[in-house]
Amino acid sequence: MRSFISIVVAAFSLTPYALAAPNGSRAGQCPPGRPARALYFQTNMRSGNSIVAVPIMSNGAVDTNKYSTHATGGNGSAGMEAMNVTAGPDPLFSQDSVIVKDNMLFAVNAGSNTLTMFNINPRHPTCLTMVGEPASTMGDFPVAVAYSRKLKMACVLNSGASDGVACYSVSARTGLRPLDKSARKLNIGQSTPPVGPTGTVSDIFFTPDSKSLIVIVKGNPPTGVAGFVAVYPVQNGKISTTPVKSNPTGSVALFGSSMISNTEIIATDAGFGTMKLKLNPKTHVVDAEVKTTIAGQAATCWTAYSPKTESVYVTDIKMNRIEEINACTGKVVSALDFTNGNVGNIDDIVGGDFLYTLSPSNGKVDIAVVSLACGQGKMKELGTFSIRNGPDQFSQGLAVL
Repeated sequence: MRSFISIVVAAFSLTPYALAAPNGSRAGQCPPGRPARALYFQTNMRSGNSIVAVPIMSNGAVDTNKYSTHATGGNGSAGMEAMNVTAGPDPLFSQDSVIVKDNMLFAVNAGSNTLTMFNINPRHPTCLTMVGEPASTMGDFPVAVAYSRKLKMACVLNSGASDGVACYSVSARTGLRPLDKSARKLNIGQSTPPVGPTGTVSDIFFTPDSKSLIVIVKGNPPTGVAGFVAVYPVQNGKISTTPVKSNPTGSVALFGSSMISNTEIIATDAGFGTMKLKLNPKTHVVDAEVKTTIAGQAATCWTAYSPKTESVYVTDIKMNRIEEINACTGKVVSALDFTNGNVGNIDDIVGGDFLYTLSPSNGKVDIAVVSLACGQGKMKELGTFSIRNGPDQFSQGLAVL
């Protein structure tokens, strides 16, 4: 699993690697496409975590002339890989360390064991205002966060020695109010910081109907410990304290996940590629439906779903390529090799008709932009934009408004 690890130097002045032409003309015959408005990620610096907010232009490219940074009031951190070397990129071994929902942004502070909430100015989406104070995660090394619009609730996932899930009521005016006195323990037997990537928690998310909260935990093949999917049923607006745990047959190290319906999940597995999973809404058991091996993969870890194309896009830290997975069949539809010369990519996110990936490598943080406007199986690379002189290899998390 050492292929997860690549030490890089990150940076902070925004400079284009390859500028996208106006109106998406680099995408050949594709229509211009509908863009998101802003892109966000966290610096995850141990000396002080911040959110970087970057405008998205009308052609889908990130604006290299305007950006803002916003302190989270907490510190970042990094896990340790098996040979006791500080990890990076992918220092948190997770997906969803930063999420955006309903003009609100949530970010974990792995070095401070806190969760921060911001309001986003809808007229000026790079303007963020912290709401209240960072809230304790009731555990160690938080790495991922989920939000339910229906429940008006956020839940955070801890990966350290004191692991588990803690939840909060959410108010756009007052911020986060703890709903628990202690975290729901997973008992995965980790340290703080955790040794990974294997044997750590990966992701947390609600089903679209908010009837279940789902946690993904990687297996640890060297020790023979199986990973699992933990499903916490939600009844009468309350999340169960006891999960139903399943070990989908054939899984090795399940990582990032995308819900494509109330019962269907496309998850990456760093051991081989992707899995399509099925949640039984009555028993809360999760089974494997389709196992897809990605040729040449080293560690396929992150996912982003596009309802328009009905595809899930996955990235690999050691393969500079986007693999497109059909959300219905769970099989590979197409692949796009980037021309920017990077080693690989970590987090990715779909914003409108565009896909964005994060690649902290080669002495900079790169954001690659791909047009999805032509539909399934027709990805088009638009360009890559570099961020210099600031964030380092610990940068992680992607979200859009």
